[in-house]
Amino acid sequence: MINKKICMLGAFCVGKTALVRQYVNSIFSDNYLSTVGVKISKKVIKEELGDQDGGISLVLWDMEGQDNYSTVNLSYLRGAHGLLFVVDGTRGESLSVALKLRNEAIKILGQNVPGFFLINKADLQNEWEITDKVLTSLSAKGVKIIKTSAKTGLNVEKTFEDLTQAMLEKQ
Repeated sequence: MINKKICMLGAFCVGKTALVRQYVNSIFSDNYLSTVGVKISKKVIKEELGDQDGGISLVLWDMEGQDNYSTVNLSYLRGAHGLLFVVDGTRGESLSVALKLRNEAIKILGQNVPGFFLINKADLQNEWEITDKVLTSLSAKGVKIIKTSAKTGLNVEKTFEDLTQAMLEKQ
């Protein structure tokens, strides 16, 4: 069994916990629960992406939300194999927070750790403050962007499959 640590980072109330719950338990709740510190979840997946005997254990570190006045506890990032920067498409400022967190993570881990930006709440895309033009600009700079919805499950499974594949390629 191979263990892979994935850190979920982003501003407060962007859907990090909801994405983890959707992926691990296939459930969604509108009730907001603020994460304090870090909440660790685990999902064992059958290895269909390579030749790994016994599968892969994804250890998901759902880190407390950040704002412009706080910084992530950088010790939580140590040993991470993958990063997911979660952005709330209906709140433009959450993209700025995610970009700041990405810069901090690169300082700690370097550029070799795969990381994706999840623009969450795709089910509310008509209310988004983040435009396709902004997302296209980020993509042109090499930022991998996936539109997700923790509520409907859109691209949630695919996100973790793609990140797992990217992590295995970095071994």
